[in-house]
Amino acid sequence: MHVTNRYIATEQRSFAEILEEFESNKRWATTFFSRLKSVLTIPNNARVLDIGAAAGEFVAACHQLGYECDGVEPWAVARLNAAKLAAHLGIPIRLVEGTAESIPYGDNTFDVVYSRSVLEHVADLDKTIAEISRVVKPGGVFWFQTASSMCPRQSEIEVFPLFGWYPDGLKLKIMNWARDAKPHLVGYTKTPAIHWFTPTKVNLLLGRHGFNQIYDRWDLRGLDEGGSLYKLALAGIRLTRFSKTIADILVPDCAYAAIKHWQEDYTPDRK
Repeated sequence: MHVTNRYIATEQRSFAEILEEFESNKRWATTFFSRLKSVLTIPNNARVLDIGAAAGEFVAACHQLGYECDGVEPWAVARLNAAKLAAHLGIPIRLVEGTAESIPYGDNTFDVVYSRSVLEHVADLDKTIAEISRVVKPGGVFWFQTASSMCPRQSEIEVFPLFGWYPDGLKLKIMNWARDAKPHLVGYTKTPAIHWFTPTKVNLLLGRHGFNQIYDRWDLRGLDEGGSLYKLALAGIRLTRFSKTIADILVPDCAYAAIKHWQEDYTPDRK
């Protein structure tokens, strides 16, 4: 669903490219769960949902790491590639047809909901977050990576300099124009990035839907993930909100982990 660093939409990848990237995806899954475990307890048999699962690489990696993972994916070609990947790896990859706005699972089903480079592409953002809140267990976590309005660099559209800083209304007009008139600029995707995020927007959106603990990417990164310079830089970034803002301006995209409210009588606002 998302557009990669080469401006090629995920659904446009060949099966050979999917295989080539699988080992890096598995390494990422290991890092991902290590980061989550730094802020909350993840059960050994955690149920995980990947929204916008593409060819199911993350679903497969979760299976190999011992988690029970399902995926939701609207594109038929991506689901066919997932079936090929399952046959190649000799493991089950459970993908169902669906969208982020209408997740085909029951309430309070998943310990972890994962969404990488998807939220910027959904048709109805508020409905998507309401659906995710519905399927996450109380005390469970929703993690997502998405497009940032903080950084001028981005990988969603070619040609337009400093696009991340454009006003949201102008971004929307350009993306819709590119989709219809210049599809190569957005990797030939039918769903270009129309939602862009800031920390304030994220906190307001998630808080409205019952997520009361929110960690940004700098909170989640492990000090053991790099050398001495990495540790020094990460410690500096974490010092203040201002230092985090500078880092958000310099580094593209953004990522957050949000924990769902425990209170049983809490009802999220599903506008």
